[in-house]
Amino acid sequence: MRIRSWKSVFYFIPTYICIFTILTKAEDVTVVMKNESTSMTVDALTEVNYSTVSTTPISELSTQTPPMNTTEISTLSNANNTSTRPPEISSLKPIQKQTEPTDCSQREESRNQPKFTTNSRLRKCCPLGENLDYYRENQSDSMCDNAALKFEPTIISAMLYDNCIEDLEITPELPIEIGNPCNNSFQYDDTEDAIFVMQNGALLLINKNGTDYVVEENYCLDQDRSGKMIAFVCISQVEEISQAKIITIAVLMLISMPCLLLVSYLHLTLKLLRNLHGWSLALMSLCLACGYFVYSVVHIYGIPSGGFIGYVIQFFILSFYFWYLCICCNVLLNIWFKLPYYIQLNNTWTILNFTAYLFIAITGPAIMVSLTVQKGLPGMPSYFLQGLTESIRESQRYFIPPVSTILGLSFLVMVIAFFGFQRIKSDGYLRAHDDEKDATTPILEFDVEKYENVKKDAKCVALLGIIIILAWLFEIVTFYKSGNEVYLLLCDMINGLQGLWIMLIFLVVRRRRTIILRWWYDRGSHTITEAGTELQPVNKAANPS
Repeated sequence: MRIRSWKSVFYFIPTYICIFTILTKAEDVTVVMKNESTSMTVDALTEVNYSTVSTTPISELSTQTPPMNTTEISTLSNANNTSTRPPEISSLKPIQKQTEPTDCSQREESRNQPKFTTNSRLRKCCPLGENLDYYRENQSDSMCDNAALKFEPTIISAMLYDNCIEDLEITPELPIEIGNPCNNSFQYDDTEDAIFVMQNGALLLINKNGTDYVVEENYCLDQDRSGKMIAFVCISQVEEISQAKIITIAVLMLISMPCLLLVSYLHLTLKLLRNLHGWSLALMSLCLACGYFVYSVVHIYGIPSGGFIGYVIQFFILSFYFWYLCICCNVLLNIWFKLPYYIQLNNTWTILNFTAYLFIAITGPAIMVSLTVQKGLPGMPSYFLQGLTESIRESQRYFIPPVSTILGLSFLVMVIAFFGFQRIKSDGYLRAHDDEKDATTPILEFDVEKYENVKKDAKCVALLGIIIILAWLFEIVTFYKSGNEVYLLLCDMINGLQGLWIMLIFLVVRRRRTIILRWWYDRGSHTITEAGTELQPVNKAANPS
Protein backbone atom coordinates (compact mmCIF):
# COMPACT_ATOMS: atom_id res chain seq x y z
CA MET A 1 0.00 0.00 0.00
CA ARG A 2 1.34 3.32 -0.91
CA ILE A 3 1.52 6.13 1.58
CA ARG A 4 0.16 9.22 0.03
CA SER A 5 1.26 11.70 2.68
CA TRP A 6 4.26 11.72 5.00
CA LYS A 7 2.04 12.66 7.90
CA SER A 8 0.44 9.26 7.78
CA VAL A 9 3.75 7.72 9.03
CA PHE A 10 3.16 9.04 12.54
CA TYR A 11 0.16 6.79 12.84
CA PHE A 12 2.49 3.65 12.73
CA ILE A 13 5.22 4.80 15.17
CA PRO A 14 3.50 3.62 18.40
CA THR A 15 2.95 0.24 16.82
CA TYR A 16 6.68 -0.06 15.91
CA ILE A 17 7.74 0.88 19.46
CA CYS A 18 5.49 -1.70 21.05
CA ILE A 19 6.76 -4.47 18.80
CA PHE A 20 10.44 -3.54 19.44
CA THR A 21 9.94 -3.46 23.21
CA ILE A 22 8.31 -6.88 23.26
CA LEU A 23 11.12 -8.44 21.21
CA THR A 24 13.88 -6.86 23.39
CA LYS A 25 12.42 -8.13 26.67
CA ALA A 26 12.05 -11.63 25.30
CA GLU A 27 15.75 -11.72 24.32
CA ASP A 28 16.83 -10.44 27.79
CA VAL A 29 14.88 -13.18 29.54
CA THR A 30 16.60 -15.79 27.40
CA VAL A 31 20.11 -14.41 28.20
CA VAL A 32 19.41 -14.24 31.95
CA MET A 33 18.22 -17.83 32.04
CA LYS A 34 21.32 -18.92 30.20
CA ASN A 35 23.65 -17.01 32.58
CA GLU A 36 21.91 -18.39 35.67
CA SER A 37 22.38 -21.92 34.41
CA THR A 38 26.06 -21.31 33.67
CA SER A 39 26.65 -19.66 37.08
CA MET A 40 25.11 -22.62 38.84
CA THR A 41 27.47 -24.96 37.04
CA VAL A 42 30.56 -22.89 38.01
CA ASP A 43 29.50 -22.70 41.65
CA ALA A 44 28.90 -26.41 41.89
CA LEU A 45 32.22 -27.37 40.32
CA THR A 46 34.17 -24.78 42.26
CA GLU A 47 32.69 -25.99 45.55
CA VAL A 48 33.51 -29.59 44.75
CA ASN A 49 36.99 -28.98 43.40
CA TYR A 50 38.12 -26.69 46.21
CA SER A 51 37.03 -29.20 48.79
CA THR A 52 38.99 -31.98 47.16
CA VAL A 53 42.13 -30.34 45.71
CA SER A 54 45.39 -30.59 47.75
CA THR A 55 48.92 -29.81 46.76
CA THR A 56 50.23 -32.82 44.94
CA PRO A 57 53.76 -33.05 46.46
CA ILE A 58 52.51 -32.69 50.06
CA SER A 59 49.83 -35.30 49.45
CA GLU A 60 52.46 -37.66 48.10
CA LEU A 61 54.65 -37.11 51.19
CA SER A 62 51.95 -37.38 53.81
CA THR A 63 50.08 -40.22 52.04
CA GLN A 64 46.80 -39.13 53.55
CA THR A 65 43.16 -39.65 52.46
CA PRO A 66 42.94 -39.87 48.62
CA PRO A 67 41.12 -37.07 46.75
CA MET A 68 37.51 -37.38 45.57
CA ASN A 69 37.28 -39.33 42.35
CA THR A 70 35.82 -38.14 39.07
CA THR A 71 32.55 -40.00 39.56
CA GLU A 72 31.77 -38.07 42.73
CA ILE A 73 32.54 -34.74 41.06
CA SER A 74 30.24 -35.59 38.11
CA THR A 75 27.42 -36.63 40.44
CA LEU A 76 27.55 -33.37 42.36
CA SER A 77 27.73 -31.35 39.16
CA ASN A 78 24.71 -33.11 37.63
CA ALA A 79 22.72 -32.59 40.82
CA ASN A 80 23.12 -28.83 40.51
CA ASN A 81 22.94 -28.60 36.76
CA THR A 82 20.72 -31.03 34.95
CA SER A 83 21.74 -29.84 31.51
CA THR A 84 24.78 -31.40 29.86
CA ARG A 85 27.06 -28.65 28.57
CA PRO A 86 30.57 -29.98 27.74
CA PRO A 87 31.76 -26.68 26.26
CA GLU A 88 31.10 -24.79 29.50
CA ILE A 89 32.76 -27.46 31.69
CA SER A 90 35.86 -27.57 29.56
CA SER A 91 36.10 -23.82 29.65
CA LEU A 92 36.10 -23.84 33.49
CA LYS A 93 39.29 -25.92 33.86
CA PRO A 94 41.71 -23.02 33.24
CA ILE A 95 39.86 -21.00 35.90
CA GLN A 96 40.49 -23.71 38.52
CA LYS A 97 44.19 -24.11 37.67
CA GLN A 98 44.78 -20.39 38.09
CA THR A 99 43.10 -20.41 41.48
CA GLU A 100 44.84 -23.52 42.95
CA PRO A 101 48.13 -24.56 41.20
CA THR A 102 48.75 -28.29 41.09
CA ASP A 103 52.54 -28.02 40.69
CA CYS A 104 55.09 -26.56 43.17
CA SER A 105 56.92 -24.86 40.29
CA GLN A 106 53.94 -22.50 39.90
CA ARG A 107 54.34 -21.31 43.50
CA GLU A 108 56.75 -18.92 45.16
CA GLU A 109 59.97 -20.58 46.31
CA SER A 110 60.88 -20.26 50.00
CA ARG A 111 63.86 -18.07 50.85
CA ASN A 112 65.31 -20.51 53.40
CA GLN A 113 66.01 -23.74 51.56
CA PRO A 114 67.44 -26.79 53.38
CA LYS A 115 71.00 -27.54 52.32
CA PHE A 116 73.21 -30.43 53.35
CA THR A 117 76.47 -29.41 55.08
CA THR A 118 79.15 -31.19 57.07
CA ASN A 119 77.40 -30.01 60.25
CA SER A 120 74.02 -31.51 59.29
CA ARG A 121 72.90 -33.96 61.96
CA LEU A 122 69.86 -36.09 62.72
CA ARG A 123 69.24 -35.60 66.45
CA LYS A 124 68.17 -38.78 68.22
CA CYS A 125 66.80 -38.60 71.77
CA CYS A 126 68.15 -41.90 73.13
CA PRO A 127 71.58 -43.49 72.60
CA LEU A 128 72.09 -45.88 69.71
CA GLY A 129 70.51 -49.24 70.34
CA GLU A 130 67.91 -47.77 72.70
CA ASN A 131 64.31 -46.59 72.34
CA LEU A 132 61.99 -44.47 74.43
CA ASP A 133 60.49 -46.57 77.17
CA TYR A 134 58.66 -43.98 79.24
CA TYR A 135 57.94 -40.45 78.12
CA ARG A 136 55.96 -37.36 78.94
CA GLU A 137 55.55 -34.07 77.16
CA ASN A 138 58.71 -32.80 78.82
CA GLN A 139 61.70 -34.76 77.58
CA SER A 140 63.51 -34.14 80.87
CA ASP A 141 61.24 -36.87 82.28
CA SER A 142 62.00 -39.32 79.46
CA MET A 143 63.74 -42.61 79.95
CA CYS A 144 65.45 -44.91 77.49
CA ASP A 145 65.69 -48.68 77.37
CA ASN A 146 67.27 -51.30 75.17
CA ALA A 147 65.91 -51.08 71.65
CA ALA A 148 63.12 -53.39 70.59
CA LEU A 149 62.97 -51.90 67.09
CA LYS A 150 65.53 -50.46 64.73
CA PHE A 151 65.51 -46.67 64.46
CA GLU A 152 64.75 -45.85 60.80
CA PRO A 153 63.30 -42.35 60.32
CA THR A 154 62.30 -41.11 56.87
CA ILE A 155 64.98 -38.80 55.45
CA ILE A 156 64.20 -36.80 52.30
CA SER A 157 65.75 -34.13 50.12
CA ALA A 158 63.14 -31.41 49.65
CA MET A 159 62.56 -28.03 48.07
CA LEU A 160 60.24 -25.71 49.99
CA TYR A 161 57.63 -23.50 48.34
CA ASP A 162 54.66 -21.49 49.53
CA ASN A 163 52.48 -24.19 51.14
CA CYS A 164 54.07 -26.79 48.91
CA ILE A 165 56.97 -29.25 49.16
CA GLU A 166 58.82 -30.88 46.30
CA ASP A 167 60.49 -34.22 47.03
CA LEU A 168 63.74 -34.49 45.04
CA GLU A 169 63.65 -38.28 45.51
CA ILE A 170 67.19 -38.36 46.91
CA THR A 171 67.82 -40.08 50.24
CA PRO A 172 70.80 -38.43 51.99
CA GLU A 173 72.79 -40.11 54.77
CA LEU A 174 72.88 -37.99 57.92
CA PRO A 175 75.16 -38.63 60.90
CA ILE A 176 73.23 -39.18 64.13
CA GLU A 177 73.74 -36.86 67.10
CA ILE A 178 72.52 -38.11 70.45
CA GLY A 179 70.77 -35.82 72.91
CA ASN A 180 67.85 -33.48 73.39
CA PRO A 181 68.56 -29.72 73.28
CA CYS A 182 65.19 -28.87 74.84
CA ASN A 183 64.51 -27.75 78.36
CA ASN A 184 60.76 -27.77 77.66
CA SER A 185 59.19 -29.26 74.56
CA PHE A 186 56.06 -30.12 72.60
CA GLN A 187 55.45 -33.72 71.64
CA TYR A 188 54.43 -34.90 68.17
CA ASP A 189 53.90 -38.43 66.90
CA ASP A 190 53.30 -40.01 63.51
CA THR A 191 49.70 -40.93 64.28
CA GLU A 192 48.68 -37.26 64.04
CA ASP A 193 51.37 -35.78 61.80
CA ALA A 194 53.68 -37.04 59.09
CA ILE A 195 57.28 -36.77 60.38
CA PHE A 196 60.29 -36.40 58.09
CA VAL A 197 63.91 -35.30 58.40
CA MET A 198 65.28 -33.10 55.62
CA GLN A 199 68.78 -33.10 54.16
CA ASN A 200 70.01 -30.35 56.52
CA GLY A 201 68.88 -32.31 59.59
CA ALA A 202 65.81 -30.14 60.25
CA LEU A 203 62.52 -31.74 61.24
CA LEU A 204 59.59 -31.53 58.79
CA LEU A 205 56.07 -31.93 60.20
CA ILE A 206 53.10 -32.21 57.79
CA ASN A 207 49.53 -32.32 59.00
CA LYS A 208 47.30 -35.22 58.06
CA ASN A 209 45.37 -33.18 55.49
CA GLY A 210 48.55 -32.45 53.60
CA THR A 211 47.75 -28.74 53.41
CA ASP A 212 50.33 -27.27 55.79
CA TYR A 213 53.83 -28.01 57.07
CA VAL A 214 56.23 -26.80 59.78
CA VAL A 215 60.06 -26.90 59.85
CA GLU A 216 61.80 -27.18 63.24
CA GLU A 217 65.52 -26.84 63.87
CA ASN A 218 65.63 -27.61 67.60
CA TYR A 219 64.25 -31.05 68.27
CA CYS A 220 65.04 -34.68 68.95
CA LEU A 221 63.43 -37.71 67.35
CA ASP A 222 62.99 -41.29 68.54
CA GLN A 223 60.51 -44.14 68.68
CA ASP A 224 58.91 -46.12 71.47
CA ARG A 225 58.78 -49.88 71.82
CA SER A 226 55.60 -50.07 69.73
CA GLY A 227 57.30 -48.41 66.75
CA LYS A 228 55.54 -45.04 67.09
CA MET A 229 57.84 -42.24 65.93
CA ILE A 230 57.90 -39.41 68.48
CA ALA A 231 59.38 -35.94 68.05
CA PHE A 232 60.11 -33.47 70.84
CA VAL A 233 60.19 -29.88 69.56
CA CYS A 234 61.75 -27.28 71.84
CA ILE A 235 59.68 -24.64 73.56
CA SER A 236 62.79 -23.40 75.35
CA GLN A 237 66.34 -24.65 74.91
CA VAL A 238 68.95 -25.42 77.52
CA GLU A 239 70.87 -22.25 78.29
CA GLU A 240 74.36 -22.19 76.87
CA ILE A 241 77.36 -21.49 79.07
CA SER A 242 78.64 -17.96 78.59
CA GLN A 243 81.73 -17.65 76.44
CA ALA A 244 83.48 -15.56 79.11
CA LYS A 245 83.14 -18.38 81.65
CA ILE A 246 84.41 -20.94 79.17
CA ILE A 247 87.45 -18.83 78.28
CA THR A 248 88.24 -18.18 81.96
CA ILE A 249 88.25 -21.84 82.94
CA ALA A 250 90.10 -22.85 79.75
CA VAL A 251 92.88 -20.36 80.59
CA LEU A 252 93.13 -21.84 84.10
CA MET A 253 93.52 -25.27 82.52
CA LEU A 254 96.37 -23.92 80.42
CA ILE A 255 98.00 -22.63 83.63
CA SER A 256 97.72 -26.10 85.13
CA MET A 257 99.39 -27.72 82.13
CA PRO A 258 103.03 -26.56 82.75
CA CYS A 259 102.68 -27.50 86.43
CA LEU A 260 101.68 -31.03 85.46
CA LEU A 261 104.44 -31.27 82.86
CA LEU A 262 106.98 -30.20 85.49
CA VAL A 263 105.81 -32.97 87.84
CA SER A 264 106.15 -35.51 85.01
CA TYR A 265 109.62 -34.26 84.08
CA LEU A 266 110.95 -34.42 87.64
CA HIS A 267 109.75 -37.98 88.23
CA LEU A 268 111.18 -39.17 84.94
CA THR A 269 114.60 -37.51 85.24
CA LEU A 270 115.58 -37.35 88.95
CA LYS A 271 117.19 -40.61 90.01
CA LEU A 272 115.76 -40.56 93.54
CA LEU A 273 112.22 -40.19 92.14
CA ARG A 274 112.63 -42.51 89.15
CA ASN A 275 111.05 -45.70 90.46
CA LEU A 276 107.79 -47.59 89.97
CA HIS A 277 105.88 -45.03 92.00
CA GLY A 278 107.52 -42.12 90.15
CA TRP A 279 106.86 -43.54 86.70
CA SER A 280 103.18 -44.01 87.49
CA LEU A 281 102.90 -40.52 88.94
CA ALA A 282 104.62 -39.02 85.90
CA LEU A 283 102.25 -40.65 83.42
CA MET A 284 99.26 -39.71 85.56
CA SER A 285 100.25 -36.03 85.42
CA LEU A 286 101.03 -36.27 81.72
CA CYS A 287 97.56 -37.64 80.92
CA LEU A 288 95.82 -34.83 82.79
CA ALA A 289 98.06 -32.25 81.09
CA CYS A 290 97.19 -33.61 77.63
CA GLY A 291 93.47 -33.71 78.42
CA TYR A 292 93.47 -30.16 79.78
CA PHE A 293 95.47 -28.84 76.84
CA VAL A 294 93.20 -30.30 74.14
CA TYR A 295 90.07 -29.35 76.09
CA SER A 296 91.11 -25.72 76.54
CA VAL A 297 92.24 -25.29 72.93
CA VAL A 298 88.94 -26.68 71.64
CA HIS A 299 86.90 -24.19 73.69
CA ILE A 300 89.14 -21.15 73.23
CA TYR A 301 89.22 -21.44 69.43
CA GLY A 302 85.66 -22.76 69.07
CA ILE A 303 86.69 -26.05 67.46
CA PRO A 304 83.78 -28.53 67.13
CA SER A 305 84.09 -30.89 70.08
CA GLY A 306 82.08 -33.75 68.64
CA GLY A 307 83.50 -36.90 67.14
CA PHE A 308 87.11 -38.02 67.42
CA ILE A 309 88.51 -35.07 69.36
CA GLY A 310 85.89 -35.50 72.09
CA TYR A 311 86.81 -39.16 72.50
CA VAL A 312 90.51 -38.26 72.75
CA ILE A 313 89.80 -35.86 75.61
CA GLN A 314 87.65 -38.46 77.34
CA PHE A 315 90.44 -41.03 77.07
CA PHE A 316 93.11 -38.78 78.61
CA ILE A 317 90.92 -37.62 81.49
CA LEU A 318 89.79 -41.16 82.32
CA SER A 319 93.38 -42.41 82.08
CA PHE A 320 94.39 -39.84 84.71
CA TYR A 321 91.97 -41.36 87.22
CA PHE A 322 92.96 -44.93 86.35
CA TRP A 323 96.62 -44.06 86.96
CA TYR A 324 95.72 -42.69 90.38
CA LEU A 325 94.01 -46.00 91.22
CA CYS A 326 97.17 -47.85 90.13
CA ILE A 327 99.31 -45.64 92.39
CA CYS A 328 97.03 -46.41 95.35
CA CYS A 329 97.26 -50.13 94.56
CA ASN A 330 101.05 -49.88 94.45
CA VAL A 331 101.08 -48.48 98.02
CA LEU A 332 98.79 -51.32 99.09
CA LEU A 333 101.06 -53.98 97.57
CA ASN A 334 104.14 -52.47 99.23
CA ILE A 335 102.71 -52.30 102.73
CA TRP A 336 100.82 -55.60 102.73
CA PHE A 337 103.07 -57.91 100.71
CA LYS A 338 106.47 -56.61 99.64
CA LEU A 339 107.59 -55.22 102.99
CA PRO A 340 106.21 -57.88 105.37
CA TYR A 341 107.45 -60.73 103.19
CA TYR A 342 110.78 -59.12 102.28
CA ILE A 343 110.06 -59.18 98.56
CA GLN A 344 112.67 -57.36 96.49
CA LEU A 345 111.78 -56.90 92.85
CA ASN A 346 114.62 -56.87 90.34
CA ASN A 347 114.51 -54.71 87.22
CA THR A 348 112.65 -57.32 85.18
CA TRP A 349 109.87 -57.75 87.74
CA THR A 350 109.67 -53.99 88.22
CA ILE A 351 109.14 -53.50 84.49
CA LEU A 352 106.49 -56.24 84.46
CA ASN A 353 104.73 -54.58 87.39
CA PHE A 354 104.78 -51.23 85.61
CA THR A 355 103.50 -52.90 82.42
CA ALA A 356 100.53 -54.26 84.37
CA TYR A 357 99.71 -50.76 85.63
CA LEU A 358 100.12 -49.40 82.10
CA PHE A 359 97.76 -52.05 80.74
CA ILE A 360 95.09 -51.11 83.31
CA ALA A 361 95.49 -47.37 82.65
CA ILE A 362 95.04 -47.88 78.90
CA THR A 363 92.49 -50.69 78.76
CA GLY A 364 90.06 -49.13 81.25
CA PRO A 365 89.66 -45.80 79.43
CA ALA A 366 89.64 -47.58 76.05
CA ILE A 367 86.68 -49.71 77.13
CA MET A 368 84.76 -46.64 78.32
CA VAL A 369 85.47 -44.76 75.10
CA SER A 370 84.44 -47.79 73.00
CA LEU A 371 81.11 -47.99 74.81
CA THR A 372 80.62 -44.25 74.29
CA VAL A 373 81.26 -44.60 70.56
CA GLN A 374 78.98 -47.63 70.32
CA LYS A 375 76.08 -45.71 71.88
CA GLY A 376 76.77 -42.63 69.75
CA LEU A 377 77.20 -40.42 72.81
CA PRO A 378 79.45 -37.33 72.77
CA GLY A 379 82.86 -38.11 74.22
CA MET A 380 83.37 -34.64 75.69
CA PRO A 381 83.56 -34.84 79.51
CA SER A 382 81.16 -32.96 81.76
CA TYR A 383 83.30 -29.84 82.22
CA PHE A 384 81.36 -26.65 81.31
CA LEU A 385 78.11 -28.66 81.24
CA GLN A 386 75.10 -28.62 83.53
CA GLY A 387 72.89 -31.70 83.74
CA LEU A 388 69.62 -29.80 83.38
CA THR A 389 67.86 -32.60 81.49
CA GLU A 390 67.86 -36.36 81.52
CA SER A 391 69.40 -36.31 78.05
CA ILE A 392 72.46 -34.34 79.18
CA ARG A 393 72.92 -36.51 82.25
CA GLU A 394 72.61 -39.59 80.07
CA SER A 395 75.43 -38.34 77.83
CA GLN A 396 77.88 -38.66 80.75
CA ARG A 397 77.05 -42.27 81.62
CA TYR A 398 80.57 -43.41 80.64
CA PHE A 399 82.39 -40.57 82.38
CA ILE A 400 80.82 -39.50 85.67
CA PRO A 401 79.86 -42.96 87.02
CA PRO A 402 83.23 -44.58 86.11
CA VAL A 403 85.24 -41.71 87.62
CA SER A 404 83.14 -41.77 90.80
CA THR A 405 83.65 -45.53 91.05
CA ILE A 406 87.42 -45.24 90.54
CA LEU A 407 87.78 -42.58 93.22
CA GLY A 408 85.63 -44.64 95.59
CA LEU A 409 87.85 -47.68 95.03
CA SER A 410 90.97 -45.56 95.47
CA PHE A 411 89.70 -44.28 98.81
CA LEU A 412 88.95 -47.85 99.92
CA VAL A 413 92.42 -49.01 98.87
CA MET A 414 94.08 -46.23 100.88
CA VAL A 415 91.99 -47.13 103.94
CA ILE A 416 93.18 -50.74 103.65
CA ALA A 417 96.74 -49.48 103.24
CA PHE A 418 96.38 -47.45 106.44
CA PHE A 419 95.57 -50.62 108.37
CA GLY A 420 98.60 -52.19 106.74
CA PHE A 421 100.83 -49.53 108.30
CA GLN A 422 99.20 -50.16 111.66
CA ARG A 423 99.88 -53.86 111.21
CA ILE A 424 103.55 -53.26 110.52
CA LYS A 425 103.91 -51.13 113.65
CA SER A 426 102.15 -53.61 115.90
CA ASP A 427 104.24 -56.52 114.66
CA GLY A 428 107.53 -54.76 115.14
CA TYR A 429 108.42 -54.73 111.44
CA LEU A 430 108.29 -58.55 111.35
CA ARG A 431 106.08 -61.03 109.57
CA ALA A 432 102.51 -61.05 110.77
CA HIS A 433 102.04 -64.80 110.96
CA ASP A 434 103.87 -66.20 113.96
CA ASP A 435 103.16 -69.79 112.99
CA GLU A 436 105.48 -69.42 109.99
CA LYS A 437 108.45 -68.44 112.17
CA ASP A 438 111.12 -70.98 112.99
CA ALA A 439 113.23 -70.45 116.07
CA THR A 440 116.25 -72.05 114.41
CA THR A 441 115.97 -69.78 111.37
CA PRO A 442 117.47 -66.30 111.70
CA ILE A 443 114.90 -63.54 111.32
CA LEU A 444 115.42 -61.40 108.23
CA GLU A 445 116.17 -57.77 108.81
CA PHE A 446 113.26 -55.51 108.03
CA ASP A 447 113.97 -52.86 105.35
CA VAL A 448 113.37 -49.75 107.44
CA GLU A 449 114.55 -47.38 104.72
CA LYS A 450 112.11 -48.78 102.18
CA TYR A 451 109.38 -48.65 104.80
CA GLU A 452 110.02 -44.94 105.35
CA ASN A 453 109.98 -44.29 101.62
CA VAL A 454 106.71 -46.14 101.21
CA LYS A 455 105.28 -44.23 104.15
CA LYS A 456 106.21 -40.89 102.58
CA ASP A 457 104.85 -42.01 99.22
CA ALA A 458 101.59 -42.99 100.92
CA LYS A 459 101.39 -39.56 102.57
CA CYS A 460 101.89 -37.93 99.17
CA VAL A 461 99.23 -40.15 97.60
CA ALA A 462 96.79 -39.38 100.42
CA LEU A 463 97.24 -35.63 100.01
CA LEU A 464 96.94 -36.06 96.25
CA GLY A 465 93.72 -38.00 96.77
CA ILE A 466 92.26 -35.19 98.87
CA ILE A 467 92.91 -32.73 96.03
CA ILE A 468 91.52 -35.04 93.34
CA ILE A 469 88.41 -36.04 95.29
CA LEU A 470 87.60 -32.45 96.29
CA ALA A 471 88.01 -31.28 92.69
CA TRP A 472 85.73 -34.06 91.54
CA LEU A 473 83.10 -33.18 94.14
CA PHE A 474 83.19 -29.60 92.87
CA GLU A 475 82.65 -30.93 89.34
CA ILE A 476 79.65 -33.00 90.48
CA VAL A 477 78.14 -29.94 92.18
CA THR A 478 78.50 -27.74 89.11
CA PHE A 479 77.07 -30.47 86.84
CA TYR A 480 73.94 -31.33 88.82
CA LYS A 481 73.26 -27.88 90.26
CA SER A 482 71.54 -25.48 87.85
CA GLY A 483 71.99 -21.74 87.97
CA ASN A 484 74.61 -19.02 87.52
CA GLU A 485 75.64 -18.58 91.14
CA VAL A 486 79.11 -17.30 91.88
CA TYR A 487 80.09 -20.31 93.95
CA LEU A 488 79.51 -22.57 90.91
CA LEU A 489 82.00 -20.52 88.92
CA LEU A 490 84.43 -20.72 91.85
CA CYS A 491 84.10 -24.52 91.89
CA ASP A 492 84.91 -24.66 88.17
CA MET A 493 87.93 -22.42 88.68
CA ILE A 494 89.26 -24.62 91.49
CA ASN A 495 88.81 -27.64 89.26
CA GLY A 496 90.61 -25.91 86.39
CA LEU A 497 93.65 -25.26 88.62
CA GLN A 498 93.92 -28.91 89.62
CA GLY A 499 97.39 -29.18 88.07
CA LEU A 500 98.66 -26.36 90.29
CA TRP A 501 97.39 -28.10 93.42
CA ILE A 502 99.08 -31.34 92.38
CA MET A 503 102.42 -29.59 91.99
CA LEU A 504 102.08 -27.94 95.40
CA ILE A 505 101.72 -31.40 96.97
CA PHE A 506 105.37 -32.06 96.23
CA LEU A 507 106.37 -28.91 98.08
CA VAL A 508 104.44 -30.09 101.14
CA VAL A 509 105.92 -33.60 101.37
CA ARG A 510 109.34 -33.08 102.89
CA ARG A 511 111.27 -35.80 101.12
CA ARG A 512 110.19 -34.71 97.68
CA ARG A 513 110.71 -31.07 98.55
CA THR A 514 114.34 -31.69 99.45
CA ILE A 515 114.96 -33.71 96.30
CA ILE A 516 113.39 -31.06 94.09
CA LEU A 517 115.29 -28.26 95.81
CA ARG A 518 118.51 -30.18 95.35
CA TRP A 519 117.75 -30.44 91.67
CA TRP A 520 116.77 -26.77 91.50
CA TYR A 521 120.03 -25.58 92.92
CA ASP A 522 123.37 -26.70 91.60
CA ARG A 523 123.87 -30.44 92.12
CA GLY A 524 126.40 -30.98 94.95
CA SER A 525 125.83 -27.59 96.59
CA HIS A 526 123.23 -29.17 98.88
CA THR A 527 122.98 -32.59 100.40
CA ILE A 528 120.27 -34.74 101.90
CA THR A 529 120.91 -36.40 105.24
CA GLU A 530 120.07 -40.02 105.84
CA ALA A 531 117.20 -38.97 108.11
CA GLY A 532 115.74 -36.88 105.29
CA THR A 533 116.12 -33.49 107.01
CA GLU A 534 116.19 -30.15 105.23
CA LEU A 535 119.06 -29.41 102.88
CA GLN A 536 122.25 -28.19 104.52
CA PRO A 537 124.98 -26.26 102.71
CA VAL A 538 128.16 -28.24 102.16
CA ASN A 539 131.64 -26.72 102.52
CA LYS A 540 132.96 -26.51 99.01
CA ALA A 541 136.52 -26.23 100.23
CA ALA A 542 136.30 -29.69 101.73
CA ASN A 543 134.38 -30.99 98.71
CA PRO A 544 135.62 -29.05 95.70
CA SER A 545 133.46 -31.12 93.37
